[in-house]
Amino acid sequence: MLAFFENLLEAEYWIEKINDADKVIMAQREIEDFNRRIIDKVETVYDIKNYKESFKKDELLKLIKAYEIPKKPMYNKKRESIKEDFYEEIIKNTNIEEIEEVNLVKYGIVIKNTSIRSFPTEEAVFDKEGDIEFDRFQETGCQAFEPVVILHESKDKKWYFVQMYNYRGWVKKEDIAIAKDKKEIFDYVNSNSFLVVTGNYIKTQSNPFDNRVSKVEFTMGTKIYLEGKNILEQVGNQLVIGNYLVKLPVRGEEGGLEFKYALISKKEDVNAGYLPYTRENILKQAFKLIGDRYGWGDSLGGRDCSSYIMYIFKTFGIRLPRNANEQEVSEGKSYKFSKKISIKERIEIFDGLKPGALVYMPGHTMMYIGKEKKLPYIIHDFHGYGEKKEDNYEFIPVNEVMVTSVLLPTASGVPFIEKFTSVLEIE
Repeated sequence: MLAFFENLLEAEYWIEKINDADKVIMAQREIEDFNRRIIDKVETVYDIKNYKESFKKDELLKLIKAYEIPKKPMYNKKRESIKEDFYEEIIKNTNIEEIEEVNLVKYGIVIKNTSIRSFPTEEAVFDKEGDIEFDRFQETGCQAFEPVVILHESKDKKWYFVQMYNYRGWVKKEDIAIAKDKKEIFDYVNSNSFLVVTGNYIKTQSNPFDNRVSKVEFTMGTKIYLEGKNILEQVGNQLVIGNYLVKLPVRGEEGGLEFKYALISKKEDVNAGYLPYTRENILKQAFKLIGDRYGWGDSLGGRDCSSYIMYIFKTFGIRLPRNANEQEVSEGKSYKFSKKISIKERIEIFDGLKPGALVYMPGHTMMYIGKEKKLPYIIHDFHGYGEKKEDNYEFIPVNEVMVTSVLLPTASGVPFIEKFTSVLEIE
């Protein structure tokens, strides 16, 4: 059921099946309207520029306490049981006793790829002894240059509790630069001149004179301020020719926001502005990540099912919710699967769907890419599937982005398609 034929792993194979692959689905103005409708519809997505300026004590406490200490036995990387005193120290570090009656927010910008955590700690916690795939304190990745609202600081002064556009949690303080005001952040973020990272990973050129802008790594969907021509001839003793000149936010000595110039090679997989939103480009972006490592909450240098989808669509300027269940109820044309219909009827539903549509089941999101021999195929970043061994199904780990048919068995033996709950066309 996995796509072992090499042609099925190539975007062009599926693009050739689409009659209007290069037709623009939504123009940029339509995408901006679409994003505003997502904010209105999904309560976990925010307009950060117009976020609350302050929180009362009970409001802020409620946000921080939304993350609860696990009630069942948990383990660390050494296979040791997590003790109660470990949790007590974590709760103490949330610093809730320092929350005032009224708490003003501050604005910052994330200066490099980082993580949003449930609690102010880097210690990983797992619910199965020896299974280190799923750190339950890892919430999500946060890409470089995302603006954040800073709501609170940890007791050890090493973490901020922040709100980004579609997630909230604890981020390492050293990964955030504090702006003097909101305008400083959004003059940068909303620049009309920018690069979008369209490849899996890219880096700035090496700069031996400033390690803050040397070999900085960016991932698909990151938006980077693009400076005008003829501003500088050299950066880090290297000619600008052959490169894009970009301006990067960095953290100053006191934690404040500063800007430095850097170079990104014109050979890197980037685009000046957002990509045109076409089905051809959706599939090209999705297939660039074939074989990429699965990582729960963007851990292990990878992505999970919903962030894989989210970052693809960021290359078009579409800002989806973070989690699969939130994406499923997002904006777009939705088609629901009735629990009562047969597999044959479920397959027939795909006759009316377009490649690039998002497919959902409990806890998982996939992308429909087309039909092969009348059977729908999907591309997804997933943990594994079930393989029949005598009378039972054995879980087979995959942990990567791969093309499969919709009849791939889950760990319980039920085909994926039988668990589909809806399809969403982003248009």
